[in-house]
Amino acid sequence: MNERAGKSRLVDVDEAAKLLDLTVPGVEALVAAGYLRAAVDHPGGPRFALGDLKAFVARNADDGSGNLFDEAGDIADPQALLDALDGRSEEMAKRAYDIFSTAFPEAQSWTISEQARFIEQARKRFEAILAVTGQGEEVDDALTGDLQDVGASAAWSGSPLPQLLVILRISRDLVVQTAVEVAEERGRHWGLALSLLLTRVLPAMDRLTDAVAQGYWAAVVHREEESRARYENVVEHSTDGVFEIDLDGRVQYANSSLALIVGRTLDDLDNAALADVLVPLEQTSLLERLMGDAGDGPVRGEITITRADGIRRVVDVTGQSRREEGMVVGYQGVVRDVTAAHDLEMAKNEFLALITHDLRNPLTTVLGLGATLETYANELPVDRIQRMGVSIRHQAERISRLADDLYDVSRLETSSLVLNPRTVDLATSVEIALAAAGTNADLSTVAVKVEPGLQVHADPRRLEQVVANLVENALIHGTPPVEVTARTWTRGSGVEIIVRDHGNGVPDALVPTLFSRLRTFGRPDRDRGRGTGLGLTLVRGLVEAMGGQVRYERADGGGAAFRLNLPSPRATGRA
Repeated sequence: MNERAGKSRLVDVDEAAKLLDLTVPGVEALVAAGYLRAAVDHPGGPRFALGDLKAFVARNADDGSGNLFDEAGDIADPQALLDALDGRSEEMAKRAYDIFSTAFPEAQSWTISEQARFIEQARKRFEAILAVTGQGEEVDDALTGDLQDVGASAAWSGSPLPQLLVILRISRDLVVQTAVEVAEERGRHWGLALSLLLTRVLPAMDRLTDAVAQGYWAAVVHREEESRARYENVVEHSTDGVFEIDLDGRVQYANSSLALIVGRTLDDLDNAALADVLVPLEQTSLLERLMGDAGDGPVRGEITITRADGIRRVVDVTGQSRREEGMVVGYQGVVRDVTAAHDLEMAKNEFLALITHDLRNPLTTVLGLGATLETYANELPVDRIQRMGVSIRHQAERISRLADDLYDVSRLETSSLVLNPRTVDLATSVEIALAAAGTNADLSTVAVKVEPGLQVHADPRRLEQVVANLVENALIHGTPPVEVTARTWTRGSGVEIIVRDHGNGVPDALVPTLFSRLRTFGRPDRDRGRGTGLGLTLVRGLVEAMGGQVRYERADGGGAAFRLNLPSPRATGRA
């Protein structure tokens, strides 16, 4: 009596060897390696299901053309077998998950919804495989392109290729295994249909696998090329200098920004010693630390260097070792020019120091006079007390003007200063301005020449502030006598006001930034006793806000001359 496993006949190891065209040890080796499964463990030796042997041959045959132990019988239609397989897509999908979770144990911890999603995707994959198989040679390039897109999508989403190929291999083997089982169930005459079907299934699956793999690797290569191109573009167009040096400290690569920062050409940097490129003004160990082992992480520091053209730059340098297979093969770093930020920080500190200085002098005077009055008020004569009171008022006004200047400058910078322009008699405004300036200066050296009846269109309070600042600036920084003149502007419909002194004028190096709030900062020859320099900044802002212009020029015969041009009432259409 023939033994059977389900509907499939069982054969012993000798017959299995003959059917597979192998030796008995060869069959036993396949069983031991897990490539061939015994259906029954028999005392006389393992028994194999004929269907399993056929499936083994089909899976490993070229284009499904292996010997499937065909037996006589009526020929069945391969399409009927294909339709039968389509009805088992759900079953094959569940078996695919069981096999996949054995190969990848982490899948066993998936949630029910994750398992269901895998099974659903597998079912659709089996239906697609059977649809491709049904088309036979009609599979066109468009389908191959779609499959390549599937592989590319997997690459871009980060799915590992081994898992993808394992899933495809599982799908291939399950289709073959299920086809053999269906043929076995339906009888001997289905053998030829099975053989014909497998000649379609296996090539179709191989094309599918190849197309997916090609799409996957093409996407990986493209992504790497794109990443490399993006990296090179970022490095080449970075505003920071980037360099690589070898173990001897010689530059092997530098971008154009580094050449610009250090004032050299790229050819000059090629193979140059880093110590000759970043030349510090003061002794520093930063470069030595950079070229150390750097095993504890990046090395970072700020140094002041001298460029090839002698210009001082402050740079922030970050570097670290470059390793290959655990060995240090060089060093790489980034150089950022922080000169502007560094100088701005210094300027801010200087500004605060100058403000403090300007406040300290009048406050010291007020405190001193106040302490004298508190202690000796009963002993001092009335005229002395009166003079002390005047001094205290003048110093308080000085502090008030400084606070007003700071406030006005901040409002000008934010365009929030409100003006009230109208027709103003210029002679009167100048007289009031000189009275305000006289609290800190001797007005006996100031000469005023204003054409009678001259009018301007301006905010009277701000005009007085402008003239007072210019006169005070001339008295402090220039040499008497100081002249204030005003006349109709011959170049346009307006009025020109000129304030000049007879000193040495403004140094040429300071002229471009004369009206800047930070013009005096960072100069070693600066006289702190001469104030913050806010006066000229405020003058420019107020004059321009009133529709005028202000400029500096060296006066004939020496000295500094500041020329203000303000609109007349006629120029603005006001009487």
